Amino acid sequence: MAATPESRWIRFLRNYGPIPTNDNMYDETIQRAIKRLKIEPLVLPAQFLDAILANLKSDRPATEILTGTAGDGKTYNCREVWTALGGSPAEWNRGAKVQRLALGGRELVIVKDLSELTPEESSPILDLMAADVGAADPERVYLVAANHGQLLEKLKSAPQTDALQAMTRAVESLLVGGANSEPSVRIHLRDLSQAPASAMISMIIDKMTAHPGWSDCDRCPLQSSGGSCPITENRKRLQDPDDGAVFRRRLSALVELSEQNGVHFPVRQSLALVANILLGHPDAADGLMSCAQVPELVAQEKLHLASIYRNVFGENLSSRRAEKTELFRKLNSFGIGSETSNRVDDLLVYGADDPDLRTTFETLVLSDPVYGGTAAYIRAQRDYLEGADTGAKDVFLPMLRAQRQRLFFTLPENHAAQFELWDLTVFRYGGTYLDLIRRLNSKEQLPRGVMPLIMRGLNRVFTGMLVQNQDELVLATSGSQSQSKTSPLLDEMISVPRQGGEEVALTPGGRDGAALRVRLARGEDPKPVVLDLTPTRFEFLGRVAEGALPSSFSLECHEDLLMFKAKLLSATERRREIDRRDDDPVEGEMVLRFIEVGVDGRAGQRRVVVRI
Repeated sequence: MAATPESRWIRFLRNYGPIPTNDNMYDETIQRAIKRLKIEPLVLPAQFLDAILANLKSDRPATEILTGTAGDGKTYNCREVWTALGGSPAEWNRGAKVQRLALGGRELVIVKDLSELTPEESSPILDLMAADVGAADPERVYLVAANHGQLLEKLKSAPQTDALQAMTRAVESLLVGGANSEPSVRIHLRDLSQAPASAMISMIIDKMTAHPGWSDCDRCPLQSSGGSCPITENRKRLQDPDDGAVFRRRLSALVELSEQNGVHFPVRQSLALVANILLGHPDAADGLMSCAQVPELVAQEKLHLASIYRNVFGENLSSRRAEKTELFRKLNSFGIGSETSNRVDDLLVYGADDPDLRTTFETLVLSDPVYGGTAAYIRAQRDYLEGADTGAKDVFLPMLRAQRQRLFFTLPENHAAQFELWDLTVFRYGGTYLDLIRRLNSKEQLPRGVMPLIMRGLNRVFTGMLVQNQDELVLATSGSQSQSKTSPLLDEMISVPRQGGEEVALTPGGRDGAALRVRLARGEDPKPVVLDLTPTRFEFLGRVAEGALPSSFSLECHEDLLMFKAKLLSATERRREIDRRDDDPVEGEMVLRFIEVGVDGRAGQRRVVVRI
């Protein structure tokens, strides 16, 4: 079996999994494996390939810099450009750090990874590059790959010249604001980390599961004898038009929430994730199955441990190794498996015996005899409920954790609300947030209840009181510099609906996210105050709106919102300065406005005049 094409494909696929590799030579490692195993390569779209080729083939090409985090595919993109322009794959694979190619009447210089070059190697290249990007008709044009941080570090550590300093300023402005501050420096900067990983993961699933290398599975002795192969089972589930589509949507949702929180999934991690989903098993070598190991796993009746719903969180790896793997740290931060709701646990624990839950239990658990209602799970569930074995709890609870994970990825949409799907994560409002940003970016009507939820949360943070106001923003202070938990003095009540120049509105934010925009005047003085509404901040406001104490949920979020409040206080003070320019202030008295909470929970004001 080891010599079959299917075995070669599985052996190759393990190279993408979470196994130790040389990060700086990742693309070269994959290319060597393709050549050694004679496997058709996995072709992924090069994000900026068409734009880069159009520029380099133009009459006046500009130098290109590809940046991003480690694993974003910078070397892969450089290789695609090289081959598209007629470069020899064999020459590329010889491993030179810098490649050169004739480009019309010019020379194209490709630096595969700037961070790999020693200062002695990079300084002459950067010096020549700085002169060329500022020339009207240079002899050379460049394609340079560099990680975030390493790019500026290399530029600033090289011997400084006027040309290099101008190029550095151009790169800095492109990195920060996306615009070139030096018109004379002809350079393009393309950030591969800006590509949405949620779409890339779905594309990788398509490419991996549809690869021609799977064709020899039909000749596998295990398959022809009617046996079960967990690798084939996992592939089938990812390809299933119903269950596979739900799995992809839920996985994409987790990745999108992560990215909106500023957590990036490079292409390399996405490849590792999909390979791990397909091949993961805790009893396999390196936690990744090979064809030779499958018969033994079948004989030991351990197929349920190959579940894609466990593998997505790295449960096939030791807890220490999963924790050290950045990819799984990100996904496990959602707490799926640990978080739950009473409805879900009632179903999973008591569903087999409860007449009210029996039908649903059969539909959502017993219908999946491979990774759901397995004989092992039913047996462990029975032992746990009967309490006959003192160790039954230790056996059943890990299985219960696995079933919570499976339900998150398989619960049909018509059951999602009933079982409160997002309660299976630490982001109870995750689904609401994703719906919000989708509607914001497609300019649809916003979900009902979202703005009132945000306003209740903000008002409770700003006042430290359980106020119910949701059609106005209650801006309050403590009247001192103390760290008071409550702010009893009213500064302003800002109308949420547009009124007299005031408005509180949700708008599209960066990376197709959301932002809260508070306008205080019809003009631009004072300027609107904007808060980026990340999933974590949205969750924080939702939890506070439903009664959680602000300082007990997330200290970082609490501080962010107090900083937002400080900006609003500065803006309202600026507005008062403008409004009283032509008014004569009343001398000898000061008006204090205290917040009073009515029986309906709404905050009002009580004015007190203090004579000085």
